[in-house]
Amino acid sequence: MTKKTNTISYGSVKAYAQVKDRIKEFRTDCPNGLIETTPTITDTQVIFKARIVKDKSNPASAEATGHSMADVKGDKAKAFEKQETIAVGRALALLGYASDGEIASSEEMEEFLADKEEKRTEEIMEVTEAIGNCATLQDLKTLWSGLTGEMKTQVKQTQEAKKLQLQNETN
Repeated sequence: MTKKTNTISYGSVKAYAQVKDRIKEFRTDCPNGLIETTPTITDTQVIFKARIVKDKSNPASAEATGHSMADVKGDKAKAFEKQETIAVGRALALLGYASDGEIASSEEMEEFLADKEEKRTEEIMEVTEAIGNCATLQDLKTLWSGLTGEMKTQVKQTQEAKKLQLQNETN
């Protein structure tokens, strides 16, 4: 019987195994395994090292190490927990406990997607401003030709409104 680790989807990653599910699978597979974490805490950072050994009674057993580091802002306890989870998740992924080979933690995936969305929003705002700054139809056409299909879809109404404005100004 093939075991199946629970997975969730994050953006383009269709089969992401959360760290809690990877730990459960590891504990089932390796009852004599070891998960050991070592924190280092400073005034500004939390750093974790996680060492995982498949069979602690076997000196030749497979093992992996994962690390994580974060600047501390606000809640140190939450940063501490998050970094420990990330380090353990990385070590487990390096031992093969990740459904699609993804090493990032779910928190990192959430941050990545949030950052990606923020950058996309900023890019839309910049292109919208650039459209507004076009002084001629040729300027607008040149700007438009350099945009990706996705960006064109996002700013189409702005482009059409500016085009109408410029056409009315030239008539």
